[in-house]
Amino acid sequence: MLLALTTFQIYKTGVSLLTIVGAAGLAAGRYARLPPPLRYLAWLTWFELPLEIFGVWLWAQNRNNLFIMPFYTVGELALLALMYRHALRSAAFARAVPWLVGGFALYALADTLLAPDLQWYKPGQQVLQSLLLLGMAGLYFWQLLRGRLPAPRLGREPLFWVSTGLILYFAGYLNIALFSNYMLTHYSLAFNQQVWSIHYVLSLVLHSCYCVALALRPQRVAPG
Repeated sequence: MLLALTTFQIYKTGVSLLTIVGAAGLAAGRYARLPPPLRYLAWLTWFELPLEIFGVWLWAQNRNNLFIMPFYTVGELALLALMYRHALRSAAFARAVPWLVGGFALYALADTLLAPDLQWYKPGQQVLQSLLLLGMAGLYFWQLLRGRLPAPRLGREPLFWVSTGLILYFAGYLNIALFSNYMLTHYSLAFNQQVWSIHYVLSLVLHSCYCVALALRPQRVAPG
């Protein structure tokens, strides 16, 4: 049973890395043709790829890799916030982005330094980041419904795919993040692995949406 579980974990990790590598490869191949907002998504794929590889290497060495998470959450929030800042037609949101990102970075730094050790999850950081990104994706859909963003064919709109992936991922991840340390201390290893298998599926969905967004060609909006 232990051998099968380990093999399954290796398989999941390989598939997860494959989607991240695929997104980073698409970003590299199409970067010159990407619209400005999507270039921030390209930078995000390049930012997270080495962190994911480093985290997997630590996991393979049976070493704790949770200390990576504050760097990941701050970088992910900053790059996605910049993406939405350039994509959304909202002057108020554009002015708020530096404060949101800077405030979150300061909070993450303080929360990390004041933590008893770096071998536990940081649910405060993860929950706050999830809420902020859900809010940004929700703002995109609100502007889309109000007709403030041009989208002649919704299925061909890259930001639609990115925002859909973010909504699905962080709506599920929010619950996992909120109870991560509680599950770690009160439930069995097998139960924790089952819960994080849900996270694995959510991550596949998110990075698959990234791949679709990066592969789409920009739509031409008819004048007038």
